[in-house]
Amino acid sequence: MQLQSLVAVDIGNSRLKLGRFDRESGLHAGLPEPVETLAIPLAERRAEFDVAGLADWLSEHVAPGTPIVIGSVSKPATTALVEFLDEFDDGAWNNVRQLAGGDFALENRTQQPERVGIDRLAAALAAGAIRRADTPAIVIDFGTAITVDLLSAEGAFQGGAILPGVGTSAEALHARTDALPAVYVPMEGKSPPAVGTDTASAIHAGLYWGAVGAVRELIARQRDSLVAPPQVFVTGSTSPDMARLLGAPDYTVRYLPHLVLAGLALAAG
Repeated sequence: MQLQSLVAVDIGNSRLKLGRFDRESGLHAGLPEPVETLAIPLAERRAEFDVAGLADWLSEHVAPGTPIVIGSVSKPATTALVEFLDEFDDGAWNNVRQLAGGDFALENRTQQPERVGIDRLAAALAAGAIRRADTPAIVIDFGTAITVDLLSAEGAFQGGAILPGVGTSAEALHARTDALPAVYVPMEGKSPPAVGTDTASAIHAGLYWGAVGAVRELIARQRDSLVAPPQVFVTGSTSPDMARLLGAPDYTVRYLPHLVLAGLALAAG
C-alpha cells in the first residue's frame, strides 16, 4: 500500500488531530501509519485553537505545498483552520481539500447517508481495509461522543449507535447539578476502582465503567444481528487497556489509535 505524501486533519468537536503521511510511511496492523502527529484542543466555542503550535508543527514537519485533506464534524473549526492556512506564511500550506461522504469508497446503507459524520466513515473505511474477507466489523470511536458502528460482511456501512463521551457526560453532571464538581475522567490510563471513596472518584468510576458497560452491551446487541462473529476495532481517546475490557471469547478487539486519520488518508488516495 503506497500513499501520496499528505497531511490528514480530523476536526472533531474538542480537538484537531493531524497526521503526516509519506510515500515511505510504514504500515501498522496493515494500515498506513502517520510519520508525525499533532493533537490540538479546541476552545469551547470550537473556532479557536493554538495557532502558534500548529504553525510550529507545520514549519518543522510538513513541506510547503503538501496536500492537506480535512475530514470535519465542526464547521466553525473548519472555517478557522482554512482561514489560518490562507494567511499563514502567505498561504504556503494552503493546498486544502475538504472530504465529503462521496469521497469514501464505502457503501452507506443508512437512511440519511449525507448526514453520517466524516469521522465515522473514515474509521469504517480504515477498518474495512484490514478486516478479514467476508467478516463483519464493529468500529468504536471514543471522543466527545462515543460511536459504535457496524460494517456488514460485505463491507457496507450499516449505521450504529451514538452516545455521550465520558467528558461530555462529566460536563453535563457538573452543569446540571448544584453540588457535583467538574471532574476530568481520563480514558487513556489505568482503570479506576469501581467504588469511589469521594465524590470525584465516584463520578470517575461511574462514567468510566458506565462507558465500558454501554459499549459492551452495544457490541453484544450488534453481534446478535450477525451470522458470524465480528472483528472489533477501537480508536479515539482511550487505550489498549480499555480496549481489552471490551473483549469477549467469540470476537477479537484491536486498538488502533490513528484509525480515523488512516481512513482520511486512504480516502484521499
